Amino acid sequence: MSSPIGVFDSGSGGLTVLQALQTALPQQDFLYFGDHQRAPYGEKAGPEVYEMTRQAVQFLFDQGCTLVILACNTASAIALRKLQQEWLPLYAPEKRILGVLVPMVETITDRPWIKWEQHPQQYLKGTVGIFATEATVKSKTYLVEIGKRAPQLDVIQLACPALVPALEAKKDTATTDALVEGYVGQLVEENNKVPNWIMLGCTHYPLLKKAFEKAAAKIIGNIMGQGVPILCQPSICADSLIDYLKRHPELVQKTPELMGRTKYFTSGCPDYVEKTTAIFNPIPPSKPASKTTWIKQVISEY
Repeated sequence: MSSPIGVFDSGSGGLTVLQALQTALPQQDFLYFGDHQRAPYGEKAGPEVYEMTRQAVQFLFDQGCTLVILACNTASAIALRKLQQEWLPLYAPEKRILGVLVPMVETITDRPWIKWEQHPQQYLKGTVGIFATEATVKSKTYLVEIGKRAPQLDVIQLACPALVPALEAKKDTATTDALVEGYVGQLVEENNKVPNWIMLGCTHYPLLKKAFEKAAAKIIGNIMGQGVPILCQPSICADSLIDYLKRHPELVQKTPELMGRTKYFTSGCPDYVEKTTAIFNPIPPSKPASKTTWIKQVISEY
């Protein structure tokens, strides 16, 4: 594979981002690595998340990737900045690491990540409700970064520890709908506020977008008398990556060898991962006949 883009997640949620990237860049090669053996990251301490993320990024760099996307909110919130500022300049200064957090913050605040200090968003008001993992919420990264760029915007957060296990256990729709409704109600009750926007801060949660829409209509719509936009990361990240590659075309070589192929790596059991990831449908619609084969990778060696 020539100059593939690496996509990393602590488990399988990043497949929602990968699918959006495959759709947006159909001729691009990708390498996906899911650290299923050590998932979930959302319950782990910051230093541990950083080191596991660093190992995964190094593995993808060693496979020939010049650009790696952290398709994991926990890794993006806790490890991305330190990797970019401290590790990358020493280990691989010519390569780049991006994350799912930045495009979402830029979308919410309508401000570019780098140049926001010149023109912070002073007039955007309202409340953003963020549903995410425990580690992402505890990191307060979204609170801080949104607050810098849109200080008048109120941000409320809630950790949803039961959602990912329910999805991966393939619980029925009634069960997941009830869980989501409970979390939406909890967010409103605990903060005594209703969000004007809802942000799904975990890459598993796009699978529950309809459940969030129903819950928001039932709980928040009755209060506000209008629908609540649900912001999902896959499409936002895909649009952001296309824009980024236009500004940095040197990171991905356009060669005849690029054929829109994807290799899937896991630190877990390939057979088990193949069964549990069926809910994500990672195969692009344009390739209905292709088969996802997971390759075992012992990441602890890195």
